[in-house]
Amino acid sequence: MSSWESDLAYRAVARAFVDGDPLQQAGGPLDVRAVVAGIRTEARDGFLLEEVPWDRFPEGAGVRKHMERLRAGDAVHTSLGMLIGLCANDMRAAVAPTAPFLIRIGTDPEADHRVEALAVAAEVARLRHQSGKRPAPLHAHHAAARHT
Repeated sequence: MSSWESDLAYRAVARAFVDGDPLQQAGGPLDVRAVVAGIRTEARDGFLLEEVPWDRFPEGAGVRKHMERLRAGDAVHTSLGMLIGLCANDMRAAVAPTAPFLIRIGTDPEADHRVEALAVAAEVARLRHQSGKRPAPLHAHHAAARHT
């Protein structure tokens, strides 16, 4: 069994999006746009990672660990590289909740790795395929749909 098949978040997402109607998920707990919008300002400013429901998204637990390392100043390049890699693998839904925190790092004149933090935040927003088409909503179902 591959890691995504054993991931409880992946299985929940697959049930919700693949077996159900993806449009019914808009604004709900698996819509990463709603999750990011729901992160309290105090949590963003205080880097309170425990307030973000990382476990709702496949690879979310790993993303949180990388954010904890980043915040602690440990393995910064590795953590930022892993986040970029997840985006490259179309796992932006798991990485999207990092954007408010990365933007704060990137705009803090005292912070190290400002450019790299902003590069990851920008990668979250990048379209998977560069085209003139309007981007699809960023939902966790993109990850689920890839593996079915």
